[in-house]
Amino acid sequence: MSTHVAGKFNLENAPRLDSKERINWNNPVEIVDASGIGVGLRVAEIGCGTGWFTFEIEKRVRPRGMVYALDMQPAMLQILRAKRENWERILTLPCGENEFELDSEEVDLVFHANVLHECAEPEAHLREVHRVLKAGGSLALLEWHWASEESQPGPPNTQRLEPDETHRLIEAAGFEAEPVRDVGPFHYLIKATKK
Repeated sequence: MSTHVAGKFNLENAPRLDSKERINWNNPVEIVDASGIGVGLRVAEIGCGTGWFTFEIEKRVRPRGMVYALDMQPAMLQILRAKRENWERILTLPCGENEFELDSEEVDLVFHANVLHECAEPEAHLREVHRVLKAGGSLALLEWHWASEESQPGPPNTQRLEPDETHRLIEAAGFEAEPVRDVGPFHYLIKATKK
């Protein structure tokens, strides 16, 4: 069993989410490419934060797709709303950790970046992800690798999930998960299909 300890992102650190140095180790173009997001999809981005991935996702789903940008923290959604002035295919929505403001089977793909390690009940959270996905829909889940040194970005190791544990949690929630793959120097990606 995991020694994982959940912890929410501190709002005081919100400016770090948009730092220019982040592009070197958490590039939105590369990660969205690896996630398989395409034209016309309805995508739920769980834990959108200030929009680091949101705008790249929106570019991919145009002209008819939609991005539902969900976050538990109203201040994050407020920052994102201020930045999305001319982005018509983005709808910001509040959410609970295990309750999303979406209908059952409403979206084609859930994009889930750097969030699962923050969940107190990852099993319940992933069941909610499963609920909002259409039959055969996809999950693209990005998480932090174990840090080999304290100077690396991201949460402390006590809050990170090992790839095998993440893979197990995804499959237990009713998904068929693909093998884990590295994306950038500090993250891994698991793509999965709703059974």
